[in-house]
Amino acid sequence: MPGLIESFVLLALTSAGVTGAALTIGVSLIAGAIGIGLSVGLSYLASSLFRPEPPKPEDVQVTVKSPVAPRQRHYGRVKTSGSWVFAESKNGGLHKVLALGTGELDAIEELWVDDNLVVNSGSGGLVPTAPYNNRLRLQTRLGLATETHYSHLTGNFPEWTSAHRGDGVSSIYAIQHAVAQDQISSLFPNLSNTLYRVVTRGSKVLNPSTGLTAWSDNAAAIIRDYITHSDGMRLPVSLVSTPQAAAGWLAAYNRAAEAVERKAGGTEPRYRLWGTYRFDERPADVLGRFQECCDGRIVPTPDGGVTLDIGTWEEPTVILDEDAIVGFSELARGRDILTTANTIRATYLSPTHDYQSTDADQWIDDADAALRGEIATDKQFLLAPSHGQARRLMKLAAYRANPSWVGGFQCNLKALAAFGKRFVRIRYPLFGIDEVFEVQDFRFNIGEGGILTGVSLQVISMPAAAYAWDAATEEGTAPISEDVVVDRTIPVPTGLSFGVNRITIGGQQVPVGVIQFDAPPSDALIVEGRYKRTAVSEWQVIPIGDKATEAQTGALSDGDQYEAQVRHITITGRQGAWSASQTVTVVADTTAPGVVTNVTKSGGAGTVDLGWKSPNSANYSAANIRRNTVNTEGTATLVRTEYGGPSANDTWQDTGLAAGNYYYWIKARNASGVESASVATGSVTVT
Repeated sequence: MPGLIESFVLLALTSAGVTGAALTIGVSLIAGAIGIGLSVGLSYLASSLFRPEPPKPEDVQVTVKSPVAPRQRHYGRVKTSGSWVFAESKNGGLHKVLALGTGELDAIEELWVDDNLVVNSGSGGLVPTAPYNNRLRLQTRLGLATETHYSHLTGNFPEWTSAHRGDGVSSIYAIQHAVAQDQISSLFPNLSNTLYRVVTRGSKVLNPSTGLTAWSDNAAAIIRDYITHSDGMRLPVSLVSTPQAAAGWLAAYNRAAEAVERKAGGTEPRYRLWGTYRFDERPADVLGRFQECCDGRIVPTPDGGVTLDIGTWEEPTVILDEDAIVGFSELARGRDILTTANTIRATYLSPTHDYQSTDADQWIDDADAALRGEIATDKQFLLAPSHGQARRLMKLAAYRANPSWVGGFQCNLKALAAFGKRFVRIRYPLFGIDEVFEVQDFRFNIGEGGILTGVSLQVISMPAAAYAWDAATEEGTAPISEDVVVDRTIPVPTGLSFGVNRITIGGQQVPVGVIQFDAPPSDALIVEGRYKRTAVSEWQVIPIGDKATEAQTGALSDGDQYEAQVRHITITGRQGAWSASQTVTVVADTTAPGVVTNVTKSGGAGTVDLGWKSPNSANYSAANIRRNTVNTEGTATLVRTEYGGPSANDTWQDTGLAAGNYYYWIKARNASGVESASVATGSVTVT
């Protein structure tokens, strides 16, 4: 079969050591008949010692700063960033281009800036989404064979010309426009390292059912594309296009596309692949990842092609009995302790967890674990984009880890009928065996003179139950996904009041504004204040001390109306919104308001609580509170000016007091500082 031999030479050169049964056949055949298999195996053994780790889903979401970063290509749906290819500032703005991947993408579905999902307006890529508000521009390219250069970039940097198109490379171009210094931490807290990511539909692949090339996440279509693509394994298309190979690819495509019920209702395709491969990986490793996530393996076809076999249980057409079996080796019930497992742990790609690798619900044989204790094995299905798909693969792994029978059989030439088959039925009365087995390894036995004398099969039993699926009882519980919204808003200060006090300057009473406000809810917030005459636009700063809840303006003019505002600022400089204005009119008023009424007092541990009702006087502005340790008002100290409106109940708490007796006097006052008669509280005891 010259076509078959040629097929396996190609497979050995591209995927030695990975492709399961088909590879072992090819390597055995080549080593026995051609003599190059050993050198191929040794070269790949050496390279495997230094091969890079495959990228995890989260690995491709970081920005890479490297002049020699490996190229990457995407399949299915992927969230990714890329490598810096240009970064320069001009007129206070930062221009940055990231290469997302090699080859044409089908579409870019989402744009992410740091952890913010944004949209662009289509008007040159301006981003209206808060907090950017058109101070950020994003443009993308899908990686067409002949691309279009970024005109904004060429217009600002002559060294980047219209010839810098980036043909065949998908990319994103970001312009962080110049913003005020006090806004940088709100818009671009990471400055030049602002993270740009996209959710994309990756490479287009051939649909073996329709013959059309379009986006698909079907596992068979993706594997066929990879092994023939110029940036993949580069096998000739003719190898997958023989009549029997093409039929096999179509069967695999339909198997992967089968609708499988979901526990939550509805269905999903049986096997999908979402992920990225890098060009510095061994093709065999990439192919191995793809196959692991769809229970697939590359197999030869009798007409000299290769195709994909995706596992589906069926009653075998090949039966090996005593007439075919001439011997056995290491035949046993179940695995030994080094290969058995009663707990399968696995990770998969979870779109609801920001497209990152996530732990699936463990597959546990409770009865066996109770008997032998937990014996766990770990699997990675990082291209499987659903919990259900991961659990189906975990179930198969559990059956393969605990087969009823495992071992090897030596057979005569009758067993050639099992060549390329996944399942065979073995009937061996000596041990009472009559079961379906999965072929793990198939070897030709070559005798002296290069004569084919028989074959050897390494097999494990595989019942139909391994491929049966009940979503309600077997899908398990997917990890909880909570969309945690980080509230980065800065609260507006509360409790703002604005009144007028008069201080003596040069023997004259001068009005000044007094603001009062609640303490910030966090020590990380600072209060900033400002005031102005309502009739003008220019604001003036109100100096506010650390941890203060009251502050004073500069001198005001009688007869004018003023307004005041406060806001919070973080210790990193991010600014919150200003509060609503509080207004006050400075009035030269010589008439004292009425006296306060309903005065109450109560002493406590280091505190005194005072209460009163302001007079029904239109010119009432505030209450002046004086305190003394003796019952003498003349030597009492002004401890509080509490602003408020007329005919209102008001309170104030005096804190930090030593134990003893205290006396208070409360006077109503107008906006010009003219006071009414005082109302004494009498003695108050502080404990």
